[in-house]
Amino acid sequence: MRVVITGGGTGGHLFPALAVHGALIRRRPEAEVLFVGASEGVEATILPRLGHVFRGLPVHQVKGRRWRGQMAALLALPAVVRQASGLLREFGAQAVLGVGGYASFPTVLAARLRRIPTVIHEQNAYPGLANRWLGRIASAVAVSFEAAAGFFPAGRVSVAGNPVRPEIRPGDAGEARRRLALSPGSFTVLIFGGSQGAHRVNAAAIDALPRLAASRGRIQFLHATGEREVSEVRQAYEQHGFPARVEPFFQDMATAYAAADFVIARAGASTIFELAALGKPALLVPYPHAANDHQRLNAEAMVKAGAAWTVPDQYCDGQRIAATVEAALEKPDVLRRMGEQARGLARPDAADRIVDLLERVAKET
Repeated sequence: MRVVITGGGTGGHLFPALAVHGALIRRRPEAEVLFVGASEGVEATILPRLGHVFRGLPVHQVKGRRWRGQMAALLALPAVVRQASGLLREFGAQAVLGVGGYASFPTVLAARLRRIPTVIHEQNAYPGLANRWLGRIASAVAVSFEAAAGFFPAGRVSVAGNPVRPEIRPGDAGEARRRLALSPGSFTVLIFGGSQGAHRVNAAAIDALPRLAASRGRIQFLHATGEREVSEVRQAYEQHGFPARVEPFFQDMATAYAAADFVIARAGASTIFELAALGKPALLVPYPHAANDHQRLNAEAMVKAGAAWTVPDQYCDGQRIAATVEAALEKPDVLRRMGEQARGLARPDAADRIVDLLERVAKET
């Protein structure tokens, strides 16, 4: 079976793609997979480093650019679609999976024009522009959240969940903390805001530290800040006397998650489903500039299930972070119930469900 997986632009698109790739190869070791994405996207760096075959296209985002940039991207699209069509012909693709983002658009469209069966996967509760359009022509659509199903043709959509990287699995908290040079017995808060960090969350965490002075000695932190603010944040923890492991980002997120009693994070789909897979209670701070405000809707799905708390970005400050951490510290039964509710939202077979769709549409041609 020869499958093209296309999309990217962010880790939120790339990590589910890698999970589906893993599920496909486990089921069909003889399968051949070609990744196609934006030549300037994160996928162009990460996928070759991981040993995957990747071909880049000169595709650029339309939404969010000034009108000149939008026009340039649209005018270039036909040529990019022709280039994608050539890649599909050269590879002999039997099915195409689009994982969302502007990088998926030309390849899925080219596959449709070549009558190659296509599946798209939508990670978020509110679908992105590319997937909303591609959903009209795809052979099948998989969504992570039930709320997204209504945006697609009823006969072709199914709720699969969001595939989680296989390395994200439960671990021993004490051992994880020892590996991170933290106290095995202290209440541990994990804070992160994506690969680039989150300034609002970083600033609020710093402002929360003096307000948590009474709990010093009981709390420790893991904090991924992004590259720009790591020194400032690290200095703040030292100044206020809190044990902390502060890094630009954590290469080994599985260990960071295992060490955490409570998580403060943005509300991207990958984060949501990783929290669910691990049963981690969280405070979610949706990124306010996400397309169609989809992170707010992702967070609301967790809150509705009783699996998380949330605070809008504009109200995320030191007072609220401190109050939330204190509440988490003092209410272990509440955290336990939140974790159980989070685990109830997990879909550990999400990647296999998407592979099922790929196999089905390939057989129907």
